[in-house]
Amino acid sequence: MSIEFEDVIIPTGVAHAGTTVREVFQECVTHNVLGIPFCSDQEKIIGRVSIRHTLKESCIPKHLVKGAHLLGNLIEGLRISETTIRTILDTPVDEFVIPPVAIINSSAPMVKAISIMEQCDTPYAFVVDEGVYRGVITRMGCAEIMLRVEDI
Repeated sequence: MSIEFEDVIIPTGVAHAGTTVREVFQECVTHNVLGIPFCSDQEKIIGRVSIRHTLKESCIPKHLVKGAHLLGNLIEGLRISETTIRTILDTPVDEFVIPPVAIINSSAPMVKAISIMEQCDTPYAFVVDEGVYRGVITRMGCAEIMLRVEDI
């Protein structure tokens, strides 16, 4: 049995300038991934849109992160209103695009994929073969590949 990424690559769409947070979240939720590539007009990956980063930047005041463990569950005034949610969802993702981008090709060894994810501080990497985006590989996908070795 060969250990390959082919079976655990998750094909997704990509975001472009003007793509809304709603569209990115829908793509991520549909495919159960935490982020998708942000591409130039020439379809080159130039960044990523991460659910984590988008939520962090749009939903919580920066000072609350350090004191989050001190917050109670019933604090009034800290709820995100439906109006705010709609506004966030309709916002173009352009302001939430982040580097670095973890990119591997489908023939890379798993140790490289895991190392790239660590280097870029992300739980996923984008798979690109010969300049063409193929999908996302996740740490969960790496765990799945490892579990298959037991079945040999």
